[in-house]
Amino acid sequence: MHTSLRSTWVVAIVGGFLAVATASAADRTAEAILKDIDAVKAPAFDSSKRTDKAYIESYIAERKKGMEKKAALILELYKIAPDNARVAPLLVERWQAVGLTDPEKTLKEIDDILAHPANEKVKIEAAFGKAFVLLMKSREGEPDVSGIEAFVKLAPQDERAPRLLYGGLSGLKDAARKRKMEDQLLKDYPETMFASFIAGERRRAEQVGKPFDLEFTDAVKGSTVSIKALKGKVVVLDFWATWCGPCVAEMPTMKETYKKYHDQGVEFIGVSLDHPKADGGLDSLLKYVKDNDVPWPQYYQGNGWESDFSKKWGINSIPAMFVIDAEGKLYSVEARGKLETLLPELLKKNSAVSGGGQ
Repeated sequence: MHTSLRSTWVVAIVGGFLAVATASAADRTAEAILKDIDAVKAPAFDSSKRTDKAYIESYIAERKKGMEKKAALILELYKIAPDNARVAPLLVERWQAVGLTDPEKTLKEIDDILAHPANEKVKIEAAFGKAFVLLMKSREGEPDVSGIEAFVKLAPQDERAPRLLYGGLSGLKDAARKRKMEDQLLKDYPETMFASFIAGERRRAEQVGKPFDLEFTDAVKGSTVSIKALKGKVVVLDFWATWCGPCVAEMPTMKETYKKYHDQGVEFIGVSLDHPKADGGLDSLLKYVKDNDVPWPQYYQGNGWESDFSKKWGINSIPAMFVIDAEGKLYSVEARGKLETLLPELLKKNSAVSGGGQ
């Protein structure tokens, strides 16, 4: 581990990105560099110009310029004061800013630091930075999760470890490796929402074809709604929220689908992931349903992403849709965008069963 650098400290990293240099009295101080870093502010975005292509391009260019300037200042700070208390988190900010522009150069920079870290905090942040860059660099193909595995091994108690593990699972095609990472997340971080997501995802896969249980009080009418009472009807379960742009955008289509199939034996149930009541979530739900004439019952869970029912089913993105068949069994957990195929299919099946029993 390195000790604190003063005016005579010499930086030398074998094969690294830092040139060997001897600081002099004329060099800038860490305080001066930090002042410059803090002075770099992201440009304010004028939402009234969000459809102005020229403005958007100008905004992006200005933001990029600021990020690059800050990234350069962070590197300057590391060169003269690698064990400064603010260096470690700032390095991650640097790598997140420049990592996708030149990932190979960034990874070499990180590896040089990992070879001779100034202190344990810098080592941990460098490992995190490497995990991030490797994952982003490979996002178009099979995710490179080697950096994630190394980070979790180095800093298992870091609060970012379960988030990284879960992030690495997305798109991972290596079934054995994916299962291993899922098992690690469930075993080592059982209380996190990410573990809940994994458990829910496995539950979804295991429960298709089995009886589905749900009973709640409709937030709109106050009446009791249950899947058991709806036996004989095909039920669409729509996980959504009023703050969810895609959910709201799809609502007109949902209403048309409901209108088309409701009289044929289809019921809809909304499962709301709106914010807690104290934060206005229930008011938002009731207002939206009233203003937009949404006719089906709403299960207001009351705790956003942390709501027990949706967590139990591993709902980590919305809108999401399940379909329950007329026998009350879970038929599909991936029904979004497929209702026009699934509903006629199930109604035909239900009609055949009913006809056969006459």
